Amino acid sequence: MSARVRTVAAGAALALALTLGLAPMSDAAAPGLRTATASVVTKVVGTGTPASCTEAALYKAVLTGGKISFNCGPDPVTITITKTLRTCNTHNCKPAWQGGKTLTTLTLDGGNKVTLSGGGKFGIYYQNSCEEDLGWITSRCDTQKYLHVTIKNLTMINGNATKTPAGLDSVGGGGGGGAIAMRGNWLTIDHVTFTNNKCITAHSDAGGGAVRAVGMLHTVTIKNSTFTGNKCANGGAVSSLNAPLAITGSTITGNTATGTGASSGKGGNGGGVYFDGGSQSVTITSTTISKNKVGAGGSGVFYVSNNRGGTLTIKSSKITANTGEKFWTGSRHDLYFLGKKLVISGSTVN
Repeated sequence: MSARVRTVAAGAALALALTLGLAPMSDAAAPGLRTATASVVTKVVGTGTPASCTEAALYKAVLTGGKISFNCGPDPVTITITKTLRTCNTHNCKPAWQGGKTLTTLTLDGGNKVTLSGGGKFGIYYQNSCEEDLGWITSRCDTQKYLHVTIKNLTMINGNATKTPAGLDSVGGGGGGGAIAMRGNWLTIDHVTFTNNKCITAHSDAGGGAVRAVGMLHTVTIKNSTFTGNKCANGGAVSSLNAPLAITGSTITGNTATGTGASSGKGGNGGGVYFDGGSQSVTITSTTISKNKVGAGGSGVFYVSNNRGGTLTIKSSKITANTGEKFWTGSRHDLYFLGKKLVISGSTVN
């Protein structure tokens, strides 16, 4: 059959697989879907005044990726979001078989002067390798890692991912991510302050008051960042589902996992950090996790490797004074671990 028929058929098969919740077919079964790579474009939001740094300008810049900075004048500014920011997987938000070129980079750099606010109503940023409206690249969106999203040098406050952004699907597992919700591809967070972000209050799996990462092959990197006053059913600050995670030089304090009943009920696991997955590993280095609260287990850190293949490593960190736990591991009330190996060195874990 013709190339056009083959690509349409492959797209239809992918749509069916996603609708049914199945793993899409391999690239070998659907050749020719991978697209050309789009060039990385440098963009500036604003023309030197606070008034020029509009939500509309930011939304447009973020949608098609690139290296984005701000020129909003000499003083700090706050941009309030009324439509969740999102980045497509392709340059025109269309599938590869409709001419979409693969995006490789989104770097959003606030220069330590920009605050993004969800106004208590909207999630702030959303990206999904399997989102049809953001452009499909291959028939295996679940293993996609082309787009590297880096959020740095800014503040994200009052995000609300209680509901999935209008017109979009979900990052899976019940959703979450009041400030950042992302499935697939690759995420780095550097020098970001997250305050008073939230998602659904009760759910067995949903999580990430501030950050929710789902199904990533690259390690999610969070460094030199602060999480305070965020809350969700699980993972008051950070939630990872089948995504390896590395947290370094950060402070996670005063966050809440608001659910109860744990995984068989309505959540409440992981006051600071929540992980649920397979063989993916989590590393926490030079980080303080304190004064977080839960309704179930893992008041500081909750880690479950369902196939018992993953490792939790805690180095030079303090996980103390977290409260509310109903179950824990050994004598460490602030930690719940179920996996292959737990490694703790140079750390205090209550």
